[in-house]
Amino acid sequence: MNNQSRKIILILLSIFISALGVFISWKLKPIEERTEVIESHRLVKVSTVELGDHKAEVRFSGKLSAEDKIDVFTEVGGVLLTDNFKQGNTFSKGSVLVQLNATEFSNNLKAVKSQLMTQVAGVMGDLKMDYPSEAKDWEGFLNTIDVHDQLPELPEFKNEKLKRFMAGKGILNTFYSIQGQEDKLSKFCIYAPFNGVLTNTTLKKGTLVRPGQKIGEFINPASFELETEISLSDLQFIQKGSKVNLHSDDLNMSWQGVVSRINSSLDPSSQMVKIFIKAQGRSLKEGMFLHGVASGATFKNATQINRKLIKNGGVYIVENQVVTHKKINVLYINQAKAIVTGLANGDQYIADNMKGLYEGMKVSMSN
Repeated sequence: MNNQSRKIILILLSIFISALGVFISWKLKPIEERTEVIESHRLVKVSTVELGDHKAEVRFSGKLSAEDKIDVFTEVGGVLLTDNFKQGNTFSKGSVLVQLNATEFSNNLKAVKSQLMTQVAGVMGDLKMDYPSEAKDWEGFLNTIDVHDQLPELPEFKNEKLKRFMAGKGILNTFYSIQGQEDKLSKFCIYAPFNGVLTNTTLKKGTLVRPGQKIGEFINPASFELETEISLSDLQFIQKGSKVNLHSDDLNMSWQGVVSRINSSLDPSSQMVKIFIKAQGRSLKEGMFLHGVASGATFKNATQINRKLIKNGGVYIVENQVVTHKKINVLYINQAKAIVTGLANGDQYIADNMKGLYEGMKVSMSN
């Protein structure tokens, strides 16, 4: 290899070593760290204030019960003869609701009536002899006694001596005994006191009924009453005769009711006042759960907000993406809403994501 070639190789080798040194030094040079502060804002939901007229709404809920409702009890014992004494069956006013077997009792009553006829017939001779002016009345009484019919009224006693005479013969005792038994016989049959339906029964035909036993429940399905409670503050908007709106979530139907009664005392445990609302209409049922709304006073130039948004006597609003606490005046409040003043048209109050809010916090807004 000549000198010229050796020089070229050395030059190329020198260039390579220099380039390799530059590359290694560049690789080993520390990288400058760049930090960028990114400011994040909480996203909150806001609503815009629109001042207007708002009515106070008294909200309540409760279950319906029939206004005309009776528990069916039997005052006497006997075997049930009624075949249609079953849940869901309807009865018109005055129709037979319950009939118990009274054959034995009825026959015993007929025997006592026959005994009375014998007693009166036995004294007719004495009456015609000693009390001729009263004899005709007693003879008419005797002739009208029918063992199959209601006992006629006793003739009027115009003579105290005659009264004692008839009592001594046991006639008065027998007469009043029969009247008591006739009254008891009438209790073997129970009549419907109004148009209604059986909602509960505990017996079937042929079952032996005990005296004083509850055997069913009878209601009038045409008229109902809702019992509920309201606060003392809401009582100012409710009075007897007030109209209220009732609604069923299950049926998505509404009815109008009328306040029929208001209790004059507070419930000591809840500190609420009981009110009773009369309601009528198709599809209403015993035990149905309803929501109700009654309108109260109208407040002008006010706004209505969720009561949960009120914190420390005010609400949080957003101005230039910064949270501010603004004082308000509460005019009316119920279980869900509050009617307030103190906010201006266009104010944007925070309606959600309230936890941890404070004045001066920067936020982003969504509607």
